[in-house]
Amino acid sequence: MKAFVLAAGKGTRLRPFTDALPKPLMPVINKPVMAHILGLCRKHGFDEIVANLHYRGEKIAERFADGHHHGVTLHYSWEEQLLGTAGGVRKQARFLAGDAFLVISGDVMTDLDLTALLHFHKQSGAVATMAVKEVGDPSRFGIVVTAPDGRVESFQEKPAKGAERSRWANTGIYVLEPEVFDYIPAAAFFDFGNDLFPLLVAKGAPVYAMGTGAYWSDVGTLSQYLYTHWELLTHPQLKQRVGANTVVEAGAVVSEHALIGEGCTIEKGARVLGYSCVSDGCTIRADSVVVDSVVWTSAQWGHKLKGDLVRSIWGDGMQVSLGLPNL
Repeated sequence: MKAFVLAAGKGTRLRPFTDALPKPLMPVINKPVMAHILGLCRKHGFDEIVANLHYRGEKIAERFADGHHHGVTLHYSWEEQLLGTAGGVRKQARFLAGDAFLVISGDVMTDLDLTALLHFHKQSGAVATMAVKEVGDPSRFGIVVTAPDGRVESFQEKPAKGAERSRWANTGIYVLEPEVFDYIPAAAFFDFGNDLFPLLVAKGAPVYAMGTGAYWSDVGTLSQYLYTHWELLTHPQLKQRVGANTVVEAGAVVSEHALIGEGCTIEKGARVLGYSCVSDGCTIRADSVVVDSVVWTSAQWGHKLKGDLVRSIWGDGMQVSLGLPNL
């Protein structure tokens, strides 16, 4: 089955880290976020994938190549000018023709059951199906209003608090029939949420939403990036907390909730506390303290951190302190 991964965005809300690194390569739990997406697609049989590229796309293509290391066949669709979410997919209409296909963002963390989403789509007879998740604060999301059977009736974009007609947020994960291309102009900027879906609903086309209780987090902001790590580090399935060839020297302290990558050194007197994540190849120098923070490097020769981090992100030598409250 085929899938389209949206990977062209600039990730401006993740600056300064995305000044050099495209958002799909931002590490989450020590793997690029897009690597998690490719693994999810493979798990559910979506193994023919195309990703659109624009901002620093050459780094994405270099990192994932043809996808074989991730168990998929991966192609790329380059956009000189951004075409929007739907416009970018429309560019690959020939590749995606023939059957229903998946569209998924390259910057989300989720364990959504894509097989169930595809089954719901086929059973409902929809031309487009979106996965939606109930959220506590609808004012932060695009909200979907549905009939009891899941058919979409209308949308609200970040409604004011108390004005929401639903708490179901659009996750940006869709199953679509190729006939949606009839509604998307060629070589023009066109968006799913703002343009295509409202147009389909207005024309009476069958658009459905499937509610899910799966984990889902858009890591598009620095605060959400850090919160996502805290949430994922609470999951008991993360059993291997210290990677291979990592040395934790006598006198160092590592929290049982922390995650330490491969080939790291935690020097004597260093403390890695709380829900912290340290990526492969990093050294935490003596007497440094890392608390509820994310430390990562994209350099093959690693990085050495000396100093204190509290609820912060430290990537390739750049530090952003967020001062967020605990979960």
